[in-house]
Amino acid sequence: MSRKRTHEDQTDDAEMHDVEKNTTVDKQLDPESSGSEDDDDDAGSTVDVDFEFFEPTEIDFHGIKSLLKSSFGDDAQDFDISGLADLILEQGEIGSTVKTDGEESDPYALLTVIDLNKNREKPVVRQIKDYLLKKAEKAKVAAKLADILDAPDKQHTGLLISERVVNVPPQVVAPMLRMLVDEMKSATGTDTPYNFEHFVIVCPLYRDTEAVADDADDDSDDASETGRKKPLVSIRRNGKSSARDTTNNAMHMSLETHVYAEEEFIEEFACLKFDYKFTRTKRAAESRNSFADSGLSPFRRCLVVHKSKLSDLIDRLNDIVMSFV
Repeated sequence: MSRKRTHEDQTDDAEMHDVEKNTTVDKQLDPESSGSEDDDDDAGSTVDVDFEFFEPTEIDFHGIKSLLKSSFGDDAQDFDISGLADLILEQGEIGSTVKTDGEESDPYALLTVIDLNKNREKPVVRQIKDYLLKKAEKAKVAAKLADILDAPDKQHTGLLISERVVNVPPQVVAPMLRMLVDEMKSATGTDTPYNFEHFVIVCPLYRDTEAVADDADDDSDDASETGRKKPLVSIRRNGKSSARDTTNNAMHMSLETHVYAEEEFIEEFACLKFDYKFTRTKRAAESRNSFADSGLSPFRRCLVVHKSKLSDLIDRLNDIVMSFV
């Protein structure tokens, strides 16, 4: 199968140079290295990586499963991850993976959308909807979310899944989104239309554990249609912002950071959003829990974006991520 051509490929191949060619990542040193002077010289160097976009295929099953597990964090065992991976693969040309060593290699990023209406009888879709509604109930927005998730058949809702390993730069996101929009337009009018009214996006974040402990007595999650009920300090990758919670006249300060920098800017397009904590907590000795060792606790922020905002969202992301270069 040939590489997928991006939106930029189709308009001007040169525009994709910074995304697909010569995108730099930190060079990983050999853990068995002797610490020689040459190794020290390599520590600050970068390597060129070619990112290629492919349709999800059966060969990606295990790689997709690994990416999906991170979407659900500590609660992943409560979902049929294999069933969700199968559902993604069944969609054919909808969605993209990012690879660096050709079609046979493992995917390092995934972006796709799942029709929550068409697949409502799938066990994993029921699990996801029930889970989000339960979390939304604690955040006191369950009724609003239910109206969106259980909308009439002509107003389908899509679960937008965007996952990647930490070293993949955010510059791949905008072209993947543009490809997804083109694919959805091509599929509209067929037996499997992808004309979504709303998109649900679950974003991973970390918050300092001291603030989480302070909120332990309050089992409700923060939520708002236009913002959080309890404003928190937000640490941005390219700047800082702050806010104070004056609930009960108490000065409450908290720190939070987005795992994927670009998702902070998606929030401005959301018509509904709420935060939630995992039902389960486990701090196994693995790399993804390194933040917890530093005093940060993972949580999720659920965003709902109306289709009318999607084009502006993509343009905004493109402007933002290119500023990260």
